Amino acid sequence: MKNIIFILGLSLLFTLPVQSQDIIAYWNQNSNDLPGGGFGFLADPDAFPQDADLGAGQLIPGGGILDETETNGNGELVYSWIQSFAGSDINAEVGDDAGGSISIQGGTDTANNGSYLQFEFSMTGLQDLNISYATRGTASGFSTQTWSWSTNGTDFTDFGTIEETNVTSFFLVEAAGPAELNGAATAFLRVTFDGATTSTGNNRLDNIKFTGSTLSTSDFNLSNLSIFPNPVRGGGMITFNTNNNQQLQVTVFDVLGKEVLSKTISNNTLNISGLKAGVYLVQVTDNNNTTTKKLIVN
Repeated sequence: MKNIIFILGLSLLFTLPVQSQDIIAYWNQNSNDLPGGGFGFLADPDAFPQDADLGAGQLIPGGGILDETETNGNGELVYSWIQSFAGSDINAEVGDDAGGSISIQGGTDTANNGSYLQFEFSMTGLQDLNISYATRGTASGFSTQTWSWSTNGTDFTDFGTIEETNVTSFFLVEAAGPAELNGAATAFLRVTFDGATTSTGNNRLDNIKFTGSTLSTSDFNLSNLSIFPNPVRGGGMITFNTNNNQQLQVTVFDVLGKEVLSKTISNNTLNISGLKAGVYLVQVTDNNNTTTKKLIVN
């Protein structure tokens, strides 16, 4: 069985969440809008955005030449490089058969190296995003799949790469999503394909599933905590912007890691008159949940 390696910037492996998970969005690729007797997704009417089969979310292809279309022998307008080849029952929900898949091909001059599938969904009230799906390729297909995240749909940050995705048997990918999406009203994920060597070489994805667990009130408060003003003039007060005014334990460290201030506050404000100009790390703890923010004192 193929081993799945997710490469991170710090060469760490993902740790999967262990809490009970609920489906956020799930695409089984078994009801795809295809032409009669063909594999290419219909472009008229447009098959995309593709709504999730369970939960709520949308899948949208982009980049490269994935928007290229052609008219098939039946006079139907179809996408040239987005196919639905045979799928898998790996990672399928109970009752779902193997069905189809969403299959991205290399394209003319392998112009679809760098193309992607983008997913939009909500993490409101949720944390511990988990990503799982079945995938395979062809020998001349894409050899890597790189995942990235965003909260605005424009600025994406890579968080992991799967290698050797051009094997010819389906295998399961499971990985934890970025903590930065915890509680996000709108969350975006992209999987970007690279390494194809022929126009028809492909990667297939099936039974794409995002799950998460309920975000506790205290976690939500800390994940959205900010400091104001920041930067701040010496001798002033700072305010911690949270969703309530419950008690916080605040510890301030200088750039050498030395503790310079520690106080329990109940009104979300802290007097920093004793701090000299410089950069500090402010650790805030609420009900055993901790976050750290940078503070600049002028």
